[in-house]
Amino acid sequence: MNLGKISVRYGKALFQVAKEKNQLEKVSRDMELIYNSSVEVPEFRDFLNNPILPLSGKKEAIHKIFDDKIDPLTMDFLDLIIKNNRLAFFKGITLQFRDQFNAYKGITVAKLTTVYPLDHDIRDKIIEFIKKKTTNKIIFDEITDPEIIGGFLLKIEDEQIDTSVRTKLNKIKKELTHKSTIAI
Repeated sequence: MNLGKISVRYGKALFQVAKEKNQLEKVSRDMELIYNSSVEVPEFRDFLNNPILPLSGKKEAIHKIFDDKIDPLTMDFLDLIIKNNRLAFFKGITLQFRDQFNAYKGITVAKLTTVYPLDHDIRDKIIEFIKKKTTNKIIFDEITDPEIIGGFLLKIEDEQIDTSVRTKLNKIKKELTHKSTIAI
């Protein structure tokens, strides 16, 4: 089975159930909490993805960690994921749920990656540019990453504008490598 299909099915199913039970906000916060835990705590991510640990042990540990922090609906969903041995897909499931939630709430997420933090004028101009592309509420994330060397990377949902120096250098490298193999 396609890994993407698994994430889409579970993410959509959770969204639909949470919507039907009028608990979208709670479940969304829960999913963000668990997702952030898996991203920020490498040991927790490794625990989720460890194929050797028994599912019963994973279930018990997750209940100890999150029982008093998340809604019972979210815990039931985690139990289902564990029962069906789908914990390895949790990140994708969470992202699918987030996409469904944002679409339902009319939220557009935009991420801008630059080498240095932006000044307020440039930031405002970029937000105005994004506002012209959508009528949705905008969540704007700024990320600094010196590895892009220069330029910027702007991602608005599935659309991406990449003017980073790193990407341009990689393209040049690829062309030179390709030309040198042809010449030989």
